[in-house]
Amino acid sequence: MKFINRLRAFTLIELLVVISIIAILASLALPAITGALTRGQASQTMSNARQLYVATFNMAADGQTTGDTNLSWPGDSASPSWSTWATGLTTGGYLSTNDFNKMLNAQGVSRPANTAPTAATPSALSVYQVKDSSPMQSIFISSANFVTPGTALVATALPFGNKAFVVLRRGGDGLVYQGAQATNTTLFFDTVYTTLDTKLQ
Repeated sequence: MKFINRLRAFTLIELLVVISIIAILASLALPAITGALTRGQASQTMSNARQLYVATFNMAADGQTTGDTNLSWPGDSASPSWSTWATGLTTGGYLSTNDFNKMLNAQGVSRPANTAPTAATPSALSVYQVKDSSPMQSIFISSANFVTPGTALVATALPFGNKAFVVLRRGGDGLVYQGAQATNTTLFFDTVYTTLDTKLQ
């Protein structure tokens, strides 16, 4: 009795079905994966913002103790500017120039390590002219893609487009928000304080 040995192989139709199923599963997983990556990058940016906050807080505390008006919150400076704030942090020994520049990097925004701290751009973070007397809920630092409470984010804005943004307030509390939350003003302010301080230039 003869046995016929037949090789069993996938037909072209079966291969196309399997490839189609894999492609559908990948397309369903892609938004979740990119969302997780964006949240991770935004969390790193929030960590950088906190370090800048701590350095600025320490600088302002030292300025009050010593009476040095160059060491202050950005809005308390005689000439509020990015240059004045950054120079105070770096020449005062609160941050090295390289660390300062690293903290301003994020997805799509890269500052060279030896860039002068006085240059505000490119920067993943925006810093506002808050003062020691500013309400605790006033925004001190935000990601650069955030414009103002109540305004929708722009999809092409760096660093996170309309997917996420970072806000850290004068009181030291901050969060990573979903992009859609930019239009909700109650996340940021109480009923009394409803406007942003001017950005440092």
